[in-house]
Amino acid sequence: MFLQHISEVTSNQHLQKTGTLITYPLDIKKSIIFHVLSVAKDVDNFDRILSSTFHIKWFLEFTGQAFSLPIDHHSIIEQAITIYQYWFSGEKIPKVFEAKKDYFLQQIFGHMSLIFQPREDTNKDNMKKHIELCKKVIQLYSLIQNKPKDYITEETWKHLLNIILGVTDSLLQKDSQSVSVLSKELSGQILKLLFDLWLISEIKDIKMWNLLKSLAHCWSHRKETILQWCATIFGLSNRVLGILYGEFEGTITTTIALPVSDKMFQPSLIDLPNENVVFAWEKILYILENPNSITSPELFYLAMNGLSDVVDLLLNVGIRNEFKKAESSLILRDPPDGNSILKMFGKWIFEAVEKNRSSFEKGTAVAYKILCNIFCAHQKRPFLDDYINEFFMSIILAFENEIDFGSSIGAILQNTENIFTTNLEGLYILIPYYLKIINKILTNDQTTFTSTISNEELRKSSIKIIKTLICLPNYFDPLEIPLIEGYSKDNVKNFKFITNLRTSIIKGFAHEVSSQNAKIYLNLMISLLFETIQKQSTMSPLILLTIQKFICQPSKAQASFPTEVFLTAINALRSITCLIPLINKVSQQSLPNVVTGLSRVLLEYLQNPPSKIKQLEYDLVVCGMLNTICDFIVNSQWIFMFPNVLESVLKSIGSAFKEVGVEDFKNVKSKEQKVHISNKVNAEAHSVLLRIIRHCGNFPLSLGPSNMSSLITEEKLIEMSGMSKEEFSEHVRYFLLNDEQILTAVDVPIKEENEYVTYVIIRDISGRYSWQFKFRTLPMSYKPPLESEQYLHEWEGIPRPPLYPIKKNISKTQKHELNVKYDFRPKFSNCLSVKDEISYSCLQHVLSVQHRMESVFRYIQDESSQWDISQPKIERVELTENDFKFNSSRLLLSNTGMMRVSDHSYLILLNQSEQFFEALKTLDECPERIQQTIGVVYVDEGQNRYYKGDVIFKNEKGDENFDQFLREIGWIVDLSIHSGYKGKLEAEKTGQFTPYYANYSNEIIFQVSTLMEKLKPEERMNIIHKNYVVIVWCKDQRYFSAKSIEGGNNKVFIIIRPHYTGLFKIEIQDDYDLIRYSGPLMNGSLISRNLLGRLIRITAMNIHQEISMRKGTFVEPFENRRKFVNLIATSFSRKLSYDKFFSGWFTNETKIVNQK
Repeated sequence: MFLQHISEVTSNQHLQKTGTLITYPLDIKKSIIFHVLSVAKDVDNFDRILSSTFHIKWFLEFTGQAFSLPIDHHSIIEQAITIYQYWFSGEKIPKVFEAKKDYFLQQIFGHMSLIFQPREDTNKDNMKKHIELCKKVIQLYSLIQNKPKDYITEETWKHLLNIILGVTDSLLQKDSQSVSVLSKELSGQILKLLFDLWLISEIKDIKMWNLLKSLAHCWSHRKETILQWCATIFGLSNRVLGILYGEFEGTITTTIALPVSDKMFQPSLIDLPNENVVFAWEKILYILENPNSITSPELFYLAMNGLSDVVDLLLNVGIRNEFKKAESSLILRDPPDGNSILKMFGKWIFEAVEKNRSSFEKGTAVAYKILCNIFCAHQKRPFLDDYINEFFMSIILAFENEIDFGSSIGAILQNTENIFTTNLEGLYILIPYYLKIINKILTNDQTTFTSTISNEELRKSSIKIIKTLICLPNYFDPLEIPLIEGYSKDNVKNFKFITNLRTSIIKGFAHEVSSQNAKIYLNLMISLLFETIQKQSTMSPLILLTIQKFICQPSKAQASFPTEVFLTAINALRSITCLIPLINKVSQQSLPNVVTGLSRVLLEYLQNPPSKIKQLEYDLVVCGMLNTICDFIVNSQWIFMFPNVLESVLKSIGSAFKEVGVEDFKNVKSKEQKVHISNKVNAEAHSVLLRIIRHCGNFPLSLGPSNMSSLITEEKLIEMSGMSKEEFSEHVRYFLLNDEQILTAVDVPIKEENEYVTYVIIRDISGRYSWQFKFRTLPMSYKPPLESEQYLHEWEGIPRPPLYPIKKNISKTQKHELNVKYDFRPKFSNCLSVKDEISYSCLQHVLSVQHRMESVFRYIQDESSQWDISQPKIERVELTENDFKFNSSRLLLSNTGMMRVSDHSYLILLNQSEQFFEALKTLDECPERIQQTIGVVYVDEGQNRYYKGDVIFKNEKGDENFDQFLREIGWIVDLSIHSGYKGKLEAEKTGQFTPYYANYSNEIIFQVSTLMEKLKPEERMNIIHKNYVVIVWCKDQRYFSAKSIEGGNNKVFIIIRPHYTGLFKIEIQDDYDLIRYSGPLMNGSLISRNLLGRLIRITAMNIHQEISMRKGTFVEPFENRRKFVNLIATSFSRKLSYDKFFSGWFTNETKIVNQK
């Protein structure tokens, strides 16, 4: 006795002979059922009332009839449900029931199906009550899930599944009108019940599965069917991954969760044997046959989304559950490749994009998304040619038919942001089609398609695609790619790669209204400038003009951008200062225009600050412009050709020296203006002016590491002179010069020459500088310099020319000429080969300078024979012990105007004490440049699959590409003799060599894990973890997460991945949103070999600077040194009387000058 429809669709036969009360009048039937159930109310006496099998059969016959009663008699139905609930739950069950449990349960399952029979009563209250009773029965059926699988036999399972299958079909059948209300309310729950029980039963009967497939296909017009199918295949797929790849992928049980918040739809947790999971997964994947047969656009969209979720699961193996910690390292087996996934779903997806049915645009867009995700994912095995051809044709079809594929174009762009970093064969055939559609989007050209994606996101995706194309013109321009016949609407003969890129970037930036996209544009322009400057392209003036215009004269939309966009622009300009000599060759007016524009904006900011800006942002912008102007000036000597530009620069810098008070704001537009020229800005302006004065025209060579401060110290002078410290103290005086400089004057006796040499050492906020002076009164004689007088070289690899000795003539008079036979050319065999630097014509520049110097010296050598500088010899007076030992220094200081008779406070003597020398030593230890440490880690092939970071730090060496990269990011220095910044690395404790780079304002030491051969892996890891920025060279093409390195929090990882084309893909992992405006490289960039080291170094430096400033750990070197200079001036200055001050200049006794 069960629902009639069950026998129509399943093998269960309607047992008419059991329907004893079917022919009875309703009143009699109701009365009999009521009295029978009333007897059964005494559940504690079930064993007495139902004492035999016959009694239970008789009881079930009448109880089952209750489920067919009209809903008006719902109390009787509820009583029947209550009794069955006791029996299902195992409470108060008759003992004889167990004897024929399966038989009785089959009867009960059938009886309960009668409740789903539609009633003719259309009363709303009764209909509501009917739905409520049906839900209770569904819950009653679901109780079987809590029982062990062997609680019922396989035959009973089939009986139950047939019943549920029939009930489901009766509710979901397409042509039924009478069940529409029940179907609307119950279809979701009955489908969930059906699929859960089907899986729990572990049934493998092919006939049963075929029956389910044939019926499920007819339910595809129901939303609930699609949702249940999507949830089931997703849960099974997750479990299959767990089986294949262990605990780090998928799930340990089959979890089926519907996207419904109702408590009736709680996630189902089904624990199945592995073989049953795989079997059921394969069957249910194809249970709906082809999703393209779905006739509803909404349901087709849902089905495609379900497929998309499953494909994403398969593609993300090794990524989704990122590197969980484990007791032992585990290597995953190879993840599913694209060919396997396409074999499963390719036919459906390609058919969906090819049909592109009207009104089905959203579903078609999801199909494109699936295809793009598959082909853009890294594949260990190349795609089959047929798949690649179909994919390319699909993309071209969409781009060439904008009107019909509007939504799909947005999906393509959004999901192929990294397509040109993949290794798809023949990929570049798509470039013209991409650039054509991207140009239309970015330049606001008339587009004929509408997308469901916002315009901002569409533009963002387009920009990200462009950043992977920036480096290609160097290799493929002029690039002419033939369009595929039958798919081309335009002639491509005039297609120029670089022209289209320039249009997309320059014009696109002018139309941009999104601040986030604007930042990407600015970094894109800098990357393009780096790539094209080598060919002396006219692109560089155009890019500089665009950025300058944005800073100086932004459009109305651009002026509303947040401050971080302007900081990005300023930072972008500062990144290209290393290219100034090359830019100057292309256009001599570009640099003056940029600096003049920045100076005017700076002056405007200082005199009339913007009305809506915070003090911190104001300080960052002003300091950024000051430093950028300084970099543009110091990096070359072009400024001397433009005195008006220099005047503009000095005027703007000078405006920052005075603290702005209330009266200074009379000309400010807003009376409520609160920002002012802070001490930070004032100090920065002072530092910038010092840098320009000290380093303009005296920039260190870029061929190797060099010190900005002199290496000569008092200790070295003591060592050179051979004196003791006590003796030396009689020859040295320390002064405070003009309240801001520490001046050391020393007379060092040179007994071989019977004279004193005066050394002057000046320390200030910018560093330490030294000079060597010899006191002469003409006529004079010359001798070749002693070895002790040779220059102290910071880098022994590059020799410097010695002092030019004078040759003696045999004649009675002394005739002099310059000795120019010394070969001062650097011995490049002893120098490091820095391919990165050479690629920017650095070597060519140095050689040209060398050539000019040699020409000058040849001229001098030719002319020197005509010079007659002769005078008689004068015998020297022998030095005696009683000679004043500070005489030369006194003469020097007085002749240079430092020792003023009228105002001796200009030069103040400092007390020489132990505390003074400690303070002086601390001052010398304060860096004069910004010092940064950058971590570098090498990840070998397959190591991105390891779950413990210390495995990576066991690598003792990298491959050839990695070694070359280390030579490109800096100079490989020997730490045992290196005099620059070491970043806590020591040759004896960590390793002998490491990359190092420096310019006039920065020193960077790279802590390379593979070069720390003297440390254990965990010690290397601890050092790397302390850095804000870590560069990861990942040899493996698979995804690498920085979270695999323990302690990888709160830092930025720059991941370099070699590309099969010889290019390099850059990934920047900033999980904690630490980057706001740093560049020029961005996540997803593709760059060339010759720019790799330089751009990585610049990007790492910029990111490190930004993070340190945001975290408050950045200390301006000049400010730090200023504190110690002021401390020395305050603590050790001695205000002496007039007579005591000057008497100290004529005596060897130091106690006079050291007393208060």
